[in-house]
Amino acid sequence: MIKSLFPALKRFKAYLNTASLGLMPSTVLQRANELLADVVSFNGEVNSVDYMDETFMVPLLKEAAKLMKVGEENVGLSIQTTEGLRRILLSLRPSKGQNIVSLDTEFPTLPALLKSYAKKHGLELRVVKNRNGLHPLEDLESAIDDETLAVVLSSVNWVTGERINLGELSKVAHEHGAYLIVDAVQHLGSLRLYPEKEGVDALVAGGEKWLLSPDTGAGLVYVSSEMLEELEPITGLLNLEPPLGEWGPWWGLPEKDPWADFKLASGVRRLDFGGGPPYLVAAAFRASLELINEVGIGEIERNNLKLAGRIRDEVISAGLEVFSGDSAIVTIKTDLSYEMEEEICRLLAEMGVAVSHRGVLGHYGIRASPHLYNTMDDVEVFLEGLLKALST
Repeated sequence: MIKSLFPALKRFKAYLNTASLGLMPSTVLQRANELLADVVSFNGEVNSVDYMDETFMVPLLKEAAKLMKVGEENVGLSIQTTEGLRRILLSLRPSKGQNIVSLDTEFPTLPALLKSYAKKHGLELRVVKNRNGLHPLEDLESAIDDETLAVVLSSVNWVTGERINLGELSKVAHEHGAYLIVDAVQHLGSLRLYPEKEGVDALVAGGEKWLLSPDTGAGLVYVSSEMLEELEPITGLLNLEPPLGEWGPWWGLPEKDPWADFKLASGVRRLDFGGGPPYLVAAAFRASLELINEVGIGEIERNNLKLAGRIRDEVISAGLEVFSGDSAIVTIKTDLSYEMEEEICRLLAEMGVAVSHRGVLGHYGIRASPHLYNTMDDVEVFLEGLLKALST
């Protein structure tokens, strides 16, 4: 049943590459077409932000809140991951001499953002080095002190699949008065992630991978209620409270003063774009989250970990190694040269098996990443192809 919702699967014998790009369910077409039909026909006051918010944005935020078990006021829409993280950082007021803690194996966009942010505000950037590709909690703890503004890192690593213990890390960060800000693009949608329970202050996750919304620009932002009270976002107009409860009745008032003081919108909406939101993105993204919630993140986690566990067990039995066993990402170390592994990935692609070859700071391997549309049959096809390629 699930496979029938993903027409792209017909192009592969086994698609185990969600950590690169998730597949989009066909139900997205219906949700996107609902919006486009309204706009094309000018139905339902499509020129009104009040109508568009209620019809297309609010349902998305309900699904996002359900997925993370948080209040709707604590979630918002972003453009993939980095834009949401940028909005959060720009709303902080750091003091010169503070520091930010992160990891050396992060996806390159995170270092690019943090380096420029630290330089702009005169902050020290503390980059915790890996041990054989992984980061023990004690190494992170030793980098955090009372001058730490924030710990900013990925909860699941894009190369190794390492999963950070967010609950323990948040305790350490909060003991020093620091925020824990999480890039969850390789986590949210594949495994359970409840930021309030874990003590996460802010979280961002692009929709292009495990959240099944590739090539739309979709992403989610979560911010705790406590952190929201401390943020000072740059305002536009539509991240402010409507003066009359709705924007529509206000536009025609002749006495309004454009330079008057306005009140910040409540919840994560105060971090919003400031202008008209990308409602088409919201409509399409809603369908993807609806499917994830319908299947259930607990069931998805069980499926993903079962399939990932089968891959780990088999490759270890074959004398190979993996980096980590805590997530839905399995990166296999063959002890072959990078060039030879590239050839193996090419052979797998010729067989119709989609995986990735990934590396960072001298660590590399063949990465498989099963998701809700995968079954044990897909895993067996991959394992057969991998072992065949290794023997040639």
